[in-house]
Amino acid sequence: MRFLFALLFASTLALAQKTERVAVELPTFTGPSEFDSFLDNEKVIQSSAEDFVAKNNRFVFTSEKKDSARVDGKRYPKSLAPTFQSIPLVESVIRFDKTGNELTLIIHSIGDLGLINEAKFNEIVETLTKALTKSYGTPTIPVSAASVIVRAKGLVWKCPAGSVRLEWSSVRADRAKGTPYRAEFIRVVCGPAQTLATRSAAALRWNPADQLRTNPQGDKWITSVPMVDQGPKGYCAVATGERVLRYYGKDADQHELAQACQTDGGTSGQKFEEQMKRVATRFGLRFQTYLSGTDDRLISKIIKDYTIAGKKKDGTPIPALLTQNPYLFYRALNVLNPEQLAAVRQADKVGIANLDRAVRECIDRANPVIWGVHLGIVPEPDIPQAQGGHIRLIIGYNDKTAEILYTDSWGPKHELKRMKLADAWAATFGLYVMRPN
Repeated sequence: MRFLFALLFASTLALAQKTERVAVELPTFTGPSEFDSFLDNEKVIQSSAEDFVAKNNRFVFTSEKKDSARVDGKRYPKSLAPTFQSIPLVESVIRFDKTGNELTLIIHSIGDLGLINEAKFNEIVETLTKALTKSYGTPTIPVSAASVIVRAKGLVWKCPAGSVRLEWSSVRADRAKGTPYRAEFIRVVCGPAQTLATRSAAALRWNPADQLRTNPQGDKWITSVPMVDQGPKGYCAVATGERVLRYYGKDADQHELAQACQTDGGTSGQKFEEQMKRVATRFGLRFQTYLSGTDDRLISKIIKDYTIAGKKKDGTPIPALLTQNPYLFYRALNVLNPEQLAAVRQADKVGIANLDRAVRECIDRANPVIWGVHLGIVPEPDIPQAQGGHIRLIIGYNDKTAEILYTDSWGPKHELKRMKLADAWAATFGLYVMRPN
């Protein structure tokens, strides 16, 4: 039975709807080549966060901490889209740091643009290589392994702003396995020369005592988890993975994690568990599972309790497909009565206690909890995804109010939210943690 649930859980996060963003007025900009000029301006790397965003008003802070800012290139009409070397940019992110800012320009990602053929992918890489070589001379450092997560390639040039890396990764077609070619990502990264020469040199020195805060209202929470905005694509799992790795001072990227997890419109829950365990090991971390969506005991209990509730007066009967094939649970989730499902899970006192214990254990050690949920079971106002599998982070708790404190990878206004512990359990289908060995 566990194997059958695993097969269905493998698709739960892939069912996550692409997020919808509220339309806002787009700011003006200086011209289609403004992003080219960043590499020739040392102030980009040295600028304060406030000054940079004030002068480059297409960038929007990803959180109130103002430790990074982002441009969502896909929100712009083609004529106004930000470009680099005349190629439209999918996304641009600048991370601010006292040791020097780092600017990342995403030219291609499979999650944003879908599949492109190998010839087109190589053409883009060649165009960028020639353009950067023309501007900055022969690459100084060929990078054969630009990532510790996946097999990426890269080249490095010196530029007035410091150093610039061109990095790209794709997966060859495997006829024997029947898997097609996948063009994963192409990005340009600009930052201080010394940081780029040794990618981990500026990594945070993580100390649990420095991460936790409490207040008189009873909140205990981790304050230093960086925001990563997944954008309007099904990257919640890999964006959350990047947030945790960056929290521990590791140089990670959601696009690299997306390649490892074979993410495109969403992420397989089973693949996420497998790959995050592997990635954690590579970074000297340990990945622990508190609760997996493949746990047949969890699913069997929910089905049993829902069936009993459905037989009561005013209850909603369980769908016939689940009485015949309980392993189809994840396919049926969106058609179950959410109020009834929430009620039977909120009545599970053992499950709530286990969630409470796991959250306390992790937060007290300053370890954020990777939280797999199914949206739509409990009401959540003002979120860009109504239903489906989702991954977020639990970053705190409150004993006085019996709440968990959590955050989503949706950018501003999603940095710190709260939910009653019983409601949190009603939506929970996965609990994981990465922590130092």
